[in-house]
Amino acid sequence: MSGTRTRPRTSPPVRSTRRERAALQSRAARERQQAPRGALSRAFAGVTSYLCKPPPDAPQVVEAARWRSISALVLSVGGLGVSAYLTVAHYSHIKLACASSGIVNCEKVTTSAQSVFLGVPVAVWGLVFFVVMVALDLPMAWRSADRRIHALRLAATVVGMCFVLYLVSAELLIIKNICLWCTSVHAITFLLFVLTVSTVPQMLGWGGPETRPRQRWTH
Repeated sequence: MSGTRTRPRTSPPVRSTRRERAALQSRAARERQQAPRGALSRAFAGVTSYLCKPPPDAPQVVEAARWRSISALVLSVGGLGVSAYLTVAHYSHIKLACASSGIVNCEKVTTSAQSVFLGVPVAVWGLVFFVVMVALDLPMAWRSADRRIHALRLAATVVGMCFVLYLVSAELLIIKNICLWCTSVHAITFLLFVLTVSTVPQMLGWGGPETRPRQRWTH
């Protein structure tokens, strides 16, 4: 009997076939899809599902008072007109009808580095915003029973107001001048924001008293 120890033979590793690897990858993908999502993803999915297919017990859209929809449309058309004027002035390099002395200096504001956001002139951003708002503030849009239209109107005004706060801060803190035309757009956006925030949540039954379907909301 020899004193040397023999090593146990190990079987060679089994190579997986292409079909088996594809099956493993498919299983891993299914597990990733079934994994619990984060809080933000769940909240977004819940809001989207609620707007696209609300539960049967969800309150129906309540029609707003006529003066509210008319006021929103007038404000949107006014903002569209001013934004179009600023856009034309930007690309045609015409001088704005505005004072250029003291704190009011439209030319300095509209030609500053802050007059461009993400490579696009701020005037163009305003033009796009008000084109969207005019479409969302048409009478047929206000009378729509589709919750997504009213939620989009609310979201658009919130985003627009946040952008206005950025622009006002840039004028006062960085440029240290203001533009009267820009200020008029900011004021219109603020009025639209107040009007929409005070109307849309009640139309959708968010946080307010329950109302009967399609009842005109006038308060």
